[in-house]
Amino acid sequence: MHAIKTGALALTTAAAVIWPTWGFSQDKPPVKVGAVLSMSGAAAVFGIPERDTLNALIKEYGGSMDGRKVDFVFCDDKTNPTEAARCVTQLINDEKVVAIVGPGTGGGILAAGPVAQRLQVPLLGPAGTVAITDKNNAFYPWIFRIAPNDTAGMESIWKQVVRNGAKKVAVVYQEDAYGKFGAEFAQKLSKDLGFTIVESVGVPYTATDLTPQVTKFRNAGADAIFMQLSVTSLGASFLKAVNEVGLKVPVYANSGLAQKGFIDAAGPMGEGVRVLSIGNIPYDPTPTEQKLVAILTKNGYKPQGWGEILAANGYMTIAAALRKIDGPVTGEKMRDTIESLCGFETITMGKGCFSKDNHDGWGADAVILTTVRGGQFRSDAK
Repeated sequence: MHAIKTGALALTTAAAVIWPTWGFSQDKPPVKVGAVLSMSGAAAVFGIPERDTLNALIKEYGGSMDGRKVDFVFCDDKTNPTEAARCVTQLINDEKVVAIVGPGTGGGILAAGPVAQRLQVPLLGPAGTVAITDKNNAFYPWIFRIAPNDTAGMESIWKQVVRNGAKKVAVVYQEDAYGKFGAEFAQKLSKDLGFTIVESVGVPYTATDLTPQVTKFRNAGADAIFMQLSVTSLGASFLKAVNEVGLKVPVYANSGLAQKGFIDAAGPMGEGVRVLSIGNIPYDPTPTEQKLVAILTKNGYKPQGWGEILAANGYMTIAAALRKIDGPVTGEKMRDTIESLCGFETITMGKGCFSKDNHDGWGADAVILTTVRGGQFRSDAK
C-alpha cells in the first residue's frame, strides 16, 4: 500500500482487488477504480466502515476478476462537497480511474456530478439523497445510486407512526440535503396519511445542546417525534435533550441512524426508538448478509451498520460490470455496462438492478423496520 498526497488530498492505493480467478490475462488490461469516501468529518461514521468494507473485500477475493487486475485508489472527501469534487477530479485526471464509489454524502455527489459528466467517469453514490439521480440533472447519465433512495421505506415508517396513534408529530432534521429532503417528504406524506407536522426544526451537525428544540416540540403538543438525522452523535444529543426536557412520546428515526454508533452513543436513552434500517448486519443479518458479515469478521472488521452494506453494493456492482467488458475499460464503457446490470450477485438485502432510465439500483426491498431493544436493532418482523 502506498500513499500519494496532492494539495489537500490524501490518496491511498489499496492492494489489487481480489476476485475469484487465477492469473492475469494480457487481453484484459489492468484498471483502477476510485473510492471517494467521508473518512473524516461528520460523516466519517459512514465513510470509515465503507472504507473498511472495501478493504475487507479486496483482501478476501483475490487479485483479479476474469483475469483483470484491479486497483482501488482512496480519497477522503472530509464530508465537504468542495473536497468531494476535488477528489473526483484528482482520481480521474491523475489516477485514471474508470469508476468511483462515492462521494460519501449526497451533497458531495451533487458537487462532483458536473466533474463526472465532464470527464465521463461514473460515480456510484452511497447516499439516499433523492436529488442525486434526478433526471433533470445534466449529469444524470453519470450518477448511479448503490443505496435505497430516501423515499424507499419512508412511507412504511410513517404509516407505522400513524398506526401507533400519532396525530401531531415534530420533526428534527440535520441541515443538509438529506435532512431537508426528509423533512419536506414528511410534510408531503402528512396530507396523505392524516397526521400534522406541528414543528419542524433543522440543526447543524455539531449541535450538542438541543433542549430549546425539544422544548418547542413539547410546547407544540407533539405526540411523536421523527428524527431525520444521520450523524450518530447528533441523534444521541437529541435523545439526551428529550430525556432532560421530560418529553415522553414515541421516537422514530430514518435509516441514517441505523448504526451501531448510534446505539453506543445513546445508551439506555435509545431503548424503544423505532428506526428504519438498510439491512441489519450487526444484529439480524439475513442469510445473504451473513456472507458479508463473515468476510468482514474474517478480515478483522466488526460490522457497524449500513455503511458496510453500501460499500459492498458498490464493490459488487463494479465487479459485475467488469465481468461483462472485454478489452480496455473506459468510464463510458463502465457507464453503459452498469446500465445493463440487473439481478447480478450481491451480498446484501434487495436486488441490484439498473437501466438507462433507472439509476437507483436498490429499492424498498433493501430496508426493514427495527426497534432498539436490549441495545440492539431488532427487526419488527421478529
